Amino acid sequence: MSDHNNHLKRSPSPLGDDAHGDGQQGRQRSRAACAPCRQRKRKCDGRYPCGTCVRYEYECIFATQKRLSYAANGDMPPELPQPPEVVRTPPSIIQLQKHPLTAPGARFHHRSMMDPVKTRFVRANSAIAFPRILGMDLESESIPRLHSFAWHCGIRAEVLETFVDITTLLTWADLTRLSKAYFKIVNTEFGILDETDFLEQAAARFGNSRGLNDVDAVLLGVVALGSFFSPNGHPKENEFILGARDLLMQKSVNHPTTNNVTGWVLRTIYLRLTSRPHGAWISSSIAMHQVEGSGLHKEVQTIAVVYPAVPTGDHKVAKSRRRLFWVARALNIVLSFEYGRSRVGFDVITTKRFASDHGGFAHQFVELAERLPNDFVDREREPDPPGSLCTALTKIEELKTDSAFIQLLKADLAFAIYRRLWLMSLTDAKDRADSVLAIGRAAFEASGRLIESRTPWWNVVHAPFQFLCCVLAIATPRALAHVKDGMSLLHRIAQTYDTHMTREAYNQAAILVQMSRRRKEKELQALNSVLEQPVFEDHPSVGSSVGLTDVPNFDWAMDLPFEWETFLNPELVMSSSMQHAMTSMQQAQPHPPPNLMHTASYDSQASYDMDATPRYPQATRMV
Repeated sequence: MSDHNNHLKRSPSPLGDDAHGDGQQGRQRSRAACAPCRQRKRKCDGRYPCGTCVRYEYECIFATQKRLSYAANGDMPPELPQPPEVVRTPPSIIQLQKHPLTAPGARFHHRSMMDPVKTRFVRANSAIAFPRILGMDLESESIPRLHSFAWHCGIRAEVLETFVDITTLLTWADLTRLSKAYFKIVNTEFGILDETDFLEQAAARFGNSRGLNDVDAVLLGVVALGSFFSPNGHPKENEFILGARDLLMQKSVNHPTTNNVTGWVLRTIYLRLTSRPHGAWISSSIAMHQVEGSGLHKEVQTIAVVYPAVPTGDHKVAKSRRRLFWVARALNIVLSFEYGRSRVGFDVITTKRFASDHGGFAHQFVELAERLPNDFVDREREPDPPGSLCTALTKIEELKTDSAFIQLLKADLAFAIYRRLWLMSLTDAKDRADSVLAIGRAAFEASGRLIESRTPWWNVVHAPFQFLCCVLAIATPRALAHVKDGMSLLHRIAQTYDTHMTREAYNQAAILVQMSRRRKEKELQALNSVLEQPVFEDHPSVGSSVGLTDVPNFDWAMDLPFEWETFLNPELVMSSSMQHAMTSMQQAQPHPPPNLMHTASYDSQASYDMDATPRYPQATRMV
């Protein structure tokens, strides 16, 4: 009876419905077997894919039907009836990818294996994956599962997760109120959650408050950020973030899930808003390691081994995986580049980029991060690190956005690039000063907008402070003209929020400005110490129309990167061929009579042109 039910459930074979017999009851035999079953002499059920290929992850292939041979009487074989259209089941990942053991180069170390049930991703050469692959190679009836066999001696029992009743920390009304603030402010910039899905998971969790669920860390992270940006924060906000931390640490020991990765990203954002730089950076690094553990950096179709087969029709799950991966990666890149730490990188990334959403700016956040060069300098791949920094600065400057947060993030990254150029003591820092000043002015406006809306993103105060540091480093009159507006903005921020961090930022900026003023005063004092002596009376040479007593005005060129040594010393730009030609002309000139006086002078109109390249006389002339 069971065999008959199984026969009714299985899909038609590639040879049509008549391959199962003429309506006979009982055990049915398949008229054709797939190529892997024929090669291994195994029973084939005639399905596509057959049960054996699904079990051992072979590539199920059916050979084409051959025509029957007829007697050599010259008769043509009759036309065979066309088989009915085969209704095949949707191909799983097994059909989309070659079997890892039969494909060319299958035993290469870069092959990967993912268990989508436990969302565990490892490479095929892992100690966790190899027993299963070995069982597949041995064609065993019972393939070992993906498990950490013999990982340790097991002397101590594994620590169990503690129970957290989320309903004791917040009510349903608190969750809905604080989540609205989160989705209005935070999710608009990062976009890692769908509001409808979030509320559905939250409702299911509150309906089973005694159960363990990995969505708890996401719920607590959302309400903590919502409380931070709400005009009236929740009194248990600190308990929310501590409870989320404990849950994330417990879940990180076991197999990671997408909710676990989301919780680490939310914790990273909160720590960047409230804590020290190291905490946010280490949290983002842990999030990236959890990303690798869950296989978010790989499209399922590009993984060589998948256990078990993954349904590929859920496009919503694929889109959420892509968005979560790219946002987590961008956050790690930005924090690492700004803090001066190493980013977490992967060898090969096959996850596709997600499309932009209407009203959201997550795609611009990712785009900014992708335009940054890696601080790890590889001379073979990047022979010109300053050039790559200048290119990245140009790309960042070209990005247009309507988000004040993204505008301030542009400024933060531009200032981080300028710091690197300035520390290299290169002329590139001087050449790109105008770009930095333009981005800084736009950051002033963006910071003012966020102050008016009382949206305390971290770069509301960070970007203006770093801009003042860059202005003092550039130290040109055009740059120092922004000091007044910068100090006024920092003073306004300190008055608005009135915290230790904002007051400290204003006070430190004032100290730096005072240091710059003292240095300028010392430079001016050194110039004023020069004794003012009367100028000498000097008669101009013959043919000259400009007296040396006329002091030229060079105020217009104070901010131009002009090569004054070359301008004032023509010999530095005179080519060797010109020197040789002038020497030959002087040697070929006959000696004049004693009663003649030779005078060589430059033509006053052929010597220099202030708006063009220096010119020189073609020959001496007799006077």
